[in-house]
Amino acid sequence: MGTILAPLLESAVAEFGPALLSAGRALLGGVATGAVGSVAGDASKDDSKSTPAVRALPQIGESCRKCPPEQTGLAVKRSHYMKPTPREYQGRITGRPFSVPDGWSEEWAWMNVDFDGFKREACLLQEAKANYDQFLDEDGEPKFFFSGFTGVIKQVTLQAQTVKANPPAKLLWYFMTPGTREYLLPVLERIGVPSVYQP
Repeated sequence: MGTILAPLLESAVAEFGPALLSAGRALLGGVATGAVGSVAGDASKDDSKSTPAVRALPQIGESCRKCPPEQTGLAVKRSHYMKPTPREYQGRITGRPFSVPDGWSEEWAWMNVDFDGFKREACLLQEAKANYDQFLDEDGEPKFFFSGFTGVIKQVTLQAQTVKANPPAKLLWYFMTPGTREYLLPVLERIGVPSVYQP
């Protein structure tokens, strides 16, 4: 029971403590409160530079630091061309709605940059990549006809710059296949974007 009331009591003291202290001084005339605990040679409590420690506690459900993507981003319906597997993977990773038959996925738009998803509780922006291994040869290099990795590198670079400029926002890239993550890992590490292989 005491542990439940402790935060409530701390909040009340922080909120009303200075007013109660002033009221007590006024009622006692300031003399009694100034003399309590004084020893000859001590500095007067009124002359000291100390101030009461008042801690502002966040309200229930309020985060300590505001999350910029939550404040200014919004969910948008996007109709990028993609096969069913990548669309389903994106929806499974982000938890956002999608429709394979209608060809759309809900994404998160923030600062004129699109992200596949956003988790408010972690202030985490997400990007999910599926089935890109088909564009890698047996040595793990892009096949000669596929130039799509250039766009992927531009995408992660823009996302990383946007997120790093707006703490406490974070970015995480998810890969359905290991080869694509392995190929992009040097770029991801250089620009500081964490990634996971999550089939």
